[in-house]
Amino acid sequence: MVKRSLRGGGGGAGGVGGGLRFAATSLALAVAAAAAPTAAVRADAAGGADSADRTIAYRLQQRFPQAGLGPGRVGQVLDAASGRTVWSSGAQVGRMPASTAKLATAVTALTVLGPGNTERTRVVYADGTVYLVGGGDQGLDRAGLTRLAGDAAQALTSRGLALHDLRVDDSLFPAPSPAPGWQPGYYPYELAPVRALALRGDRVDDTAVTAGGVFAHGLAAAGFAVPPGPVRRAVAPAVGGGVQLLASRASAPLWNTVEYMLKVSDNNIAEGLLRLSALAKGLPATWQGGTATVRQVLDGYRVPMGGVALFDGSGLSRQDRMTAAALSGLAALAVDPDPARHRMLWPLLQGLPIAGRDGTLAARLHRFDTAPSSCAAGLVHAKTGTLHDSTALAGVARGSDGRWKAFAFVENGPVGKKQARKGLDGLAATVAGCW
Repeated sequence: MVKRSLRGGGGGAGGVGGGLRFAATSLALAVAAAAAPTAAVRADAAGGADSADRTIAYRLQQRFPQAGLGPGRVGQVLDAASGRTVWSSGAQVGRMPASTAKLATAVTALTVLGPGNTERTRVVYADGTVYLVGGGDQGLDRAGLTRLAGDAAQALTSRGLALHDLRVDDSLFPAPSPAPGWQPGYYPYELAPVRALALRGDRVDDTAVTAGGVFAHGLAAAGFAVPPGPVRRAVAPAVGGGVQLLASRASAPLWNTVEYMLKVSDNNIAEGLLRLSALAKGLPATWQGGTATVRQVLDGYRVPMGGVALFDGSGLSRQDRMTAAALSGLAALAVDPDPARHRMLWPLLQGLPIAGRDGTLAARLHRFDTAPSSCAAGLVHAKTGTLHDSTALAGVARGSDGRWKAFAFVENGPVGKKQARKGLDGLAATVAGCW
């Protein structure tokens, strides 16, 4: 399998022990996070810290309070290989992580499913009815779905089968419902209701019906007309006896999907991967099943989970809480030197946006494009996060000593986004050692 870094365009919104707290504890966590005093800045000069680490710690101690992030700021820097804390401030305090929470979703999906995993969209035939069955493919597009319709039409012709009706089956996931903390205005533009049958990037209320319409056009182009009007739902019968599999289409491998999801910060892909991960562990394809799976996986990686509460896979929930300790621990997994972990998690580093180069850190988005942070263009790999009152950056950079540093900086509060992003970029440049 050839590994490549996918370059994406626009996109969505923007350790160990402990466990994920669910709805019953979210209010308490939010109050505690708001009330907790900012932890004292700490730099571990002892225990193996080299001069580069001491320089990072000293500079962050000076710059972090002056970065324009407001009183809700927290942060941590680790030596990625050893896990040693280089510097931290308020690192155990939970904050809204926004889309940096997608790191947890990516790690979970890659671990549970494997980077080469694929999903299938199937076409089933029974008694004159064709069923388009969604398998959770997060990269299904119009061209692929049209080709699948052509394959199905060819099978109908070769087998001498008549077509009287078309149905869509998206029952792999339960009927969509918003996660706690999702705002009413999120649907359908920040994300569409999460379904097992959807075209990538489709932001409509019913993605399965839209996909069915595209499939119907493909059948019609091949000479098989279907009744007019919106395609209806029905659960497809199991293949066997008189029920036939006409055609199927495999998704791109998971590594490709994870790279794209991280580069452009796609919310629907993150939620789909969360549900596929839950199914792989035998749990319901819901936010509850998905976040319980995240807990199991991150506990296994010894990511510190105290102060963490997750209610979705995208980071859109306003009840989500993550700590800088957890986020920096997650980021460190992108450069974990253990061969077994690398075989599973290598798409993390490939997928992280590169400072000033691509994804949500592209210079066209005014990231790392002016001094002092412009010196770090090409040197920092990090996931962004943005809600109207949360801005975050978590990733990795090689320090001046040549060792990978993992970092996380999060601010929550009424701070201007332009100001906050420039501050975060400067802090990341400090970690990279070029400023």
